Amino acid sequence: MYDPSDLLASKGQVLEFYQTFSGATVVFKAFVTSYKEDFLSTWTPSPTFGRPDPIQTYQGTQRSINISWDIPAFDLEDAQNNLAKTSTLTRMLYPEYSKVDSASTISKGSLIKMKFANLIFDASRGPEGDVRTSGLLGIIKNISWNPNVEKGFFDPADKLFPKVITLTISFAVLHQHTLGWEKSEPVPISANRKKRILNNGNLTPDERIDKINGISDRRRDFAENAAPSWGPDASLFPWSPGVQRTRSFIGNFETGDLIQEAIQDDLLEND
Repeated sequence: MYDPSDLLASKGQVLEFYQTFSGATVVFKAFVTSYKEDFLSTWTPSPTFGRPDPIQTYQGTQRSINISWDIPAFDLEDAQNNLAKTSTLTRMLYPEYSKVDSASTISKGSLIKMKFANLIFDASRGPEGDVRTSGLLGIIKNISWNPNVEKGFFDPADKLFPKVITLTISFAVLHQHTLGWEKSEPVPISANRKKRILNNGNLTPDERIDKINGISDRRRDFAENAAPSWGPDASLFPWSPGVQRTRSFIGNFETGDLIQEAIQDDLLEND
């Protein structure tokens, strides 16, 4: 018989989980019922004499994902598989043990990669790969496992297999690349342009040095006044990696004019 829920999987709408140290993988069809991401910036206030407000020192920004989904069973075999998959996922919360002098000790904590279409993935890798290569790294802080009693159970012999299971997880993200903005750096004068200035017979030696220093000073001003830019890693942000470069306006009219002047200045190097 045809399982209509297979359409989700064929379209790539699945929730995938991968445990880094064991290689265990589990995949669920994404009947998502709730999905929320939180970004928490932490600042430490420092009261200062003579100021009405404390000085705020930035500590970091944390990203967390809370997601719930239903796992319906098409038949008894599907219900058995669903129960086994949820068992695998919950087991991923536990660490790896090793033997030391006949005693078990924790050797590795459980790091998980999670992937969901183009919404949850490692932005430095892109959403096209599998969960092992493109999954978002983090830790599962908690799992809520809830069989839907109203939907009933398959009950062969003395066993119960829920027809619908609801899972809810809280996932703390551990980004593997930098996020944010990068301050502009002054562009140094090219060796060719510097050589042309030093060989300019229409200028005195002092005028040549002044011209080189003037160009360097102007470029430092450009860098100081320009808006921070996307760096090679800083542009890798959830949901739209790279695309933000072309779809976001950065800076203001004043710094934009300075950047245009810098571009024109760079073109002179080829004169």
